[in-house]
Amino acid sequence: MFIQGYLYLTVSNEQRTQYDMSIVKKRNLPIIWLVGPPGSGRTTQANILSENLGYDAISTAQLIRNEANSQTERGQAIKENLDDKTKRIPDTMIIDIIKEEILKRVNEARGFILNGFPRTSKQALLFVKEVKDVDAVIYLYSETYKMISRVQEKKGDIDEETIKNEIFKYVNEVKEGTAKFSAKVEKVYTDGAPEEVFNKIESALNLRLKHYNRTVI
Repeated sequence: MFIQGYLYLTVSNEQRTQYDMSIVKKRNLPIIWLVGPPGSGRTTQANILSENLGYDAISTAQLIRNEANSQTERGQAIKENLDDKTKRIPDTMIIDIIKEEILKRVNEARGFILNGFPRTSKQALLFVKEVKDVDAVIYLYSETYKMISRVQEKKGDIDEETIKNEIFKYVNEVKEGTAKFSAKVEKVYTDGAPEEVFNKIESALNLRLKHYNRTVI
């Protein structure tokens, strides 16, 4: 299947592994989606949130890299997609990888922060349908030039135009991916020290989770 410049590897429902996610719904733990373009400080905040709130931070990008390095059939398919920029990993495959990670942790977890999720509307809708509804969506942002500078400090071998294109691509994808959940989105400007940004996020989460009779404190 070909969509918007990408060749999608399709996976039918019959080919997918079936997971019993009833324990996730039974425990009814807070679910936070943490999104933001490259250089927005997303991974930094995921780690701070996890440390301070006691929630498990799950990086979808890291899960995908780990799977690509495995010797499984799924891992090899993912590696091929990562190596070929015209291909894209199926949303169903990403959801299944996330399900497996959540099931590994759900018995001990207090909540989940999904770092870098969702990237598409299909991912978002599949997660809500097959796992659990999301409680809050934290969208981190800053000025483009600041995000470019942060990425260059971290990965100095990437030119400015490439970073800018990645930022715009991410913004457009996440805007589409979270559109149906706009009522749960909290936008947080990430200028300032990481601790200051965390305080903003914590305040936003307290308001959001209070609505569900939960607070992060």
